Amino acid sequence: MKWFLMLLIFISGIYYLVNQHRREAARKEMVQLAKKGQIKALEEAPLPVKTEKAYVMKFSLQTIKTLRALTEDANEKVRYASAELLWQLQDESAPAVIKNMLENETEASVKKNLIDMLSKDKSKLSLALLSEALKDYDKETRLRAVEAIGGFSNKDGILALSRALQDYDEEVRLKALEAVNRVRRDIEAHKEQQMNEIKNKPLFSIE
Repeated sequence: MKWFLMLLIFISGIYYLVNQHRREAARKEMVQLAKKGQIKALEEAPLPVKTEKAYVMKFSLQTIKTLRALTEDANEKVRYASAELLWQLQDESAPAVIKNMLENETEASVKKNLIDMLSKDKSKLSLALLSEALKDYDKETRLRAVEAIGGFSNKDGILALSRALQDYDEEVRLKALEAVNRVRRDIEAHKEQQMNEIKNKPLFSIE
């Protein structure tokens, strides 16, 4: 009888350990799946279509029309200042106005200022407009646009630089390669930081 009880206790212990191992394996699998889901979510962070401001002051239609007209003023500083204000006001005509200015503006300083303005706004809209500057006849303008696009830590930025990688000027091509590499490094560094945060973050927390 004594040996039977000992055998029963032994079998019960084995059963408990096996179940404990299974529960631990299931828990680890659940944690891994949860973290994989978090990592997958990190990979799905596209650029916003455009930057949305919490509050934008509304100007009268007459004032907006005046600003639009001033983008064709004889003075280059007036042209840029009016375009910048339209952009800040998120006027519906601003993208078309800026695109037209990038295509037809004769003063390189105005195009440079427009590119710098757009580079501060990390959105698909600003990236599309910066891509237009890559078509410019002026090499310095194209170089400026490449540098600006290199500040977009997003795969869309790499795609936008494709045109510059095929530019006829070797300096632009080299600058584009450097910009692509910069975007790659920024993306990888950001992903690594986020993954380390997920790795060190407990799956469950007790409040």
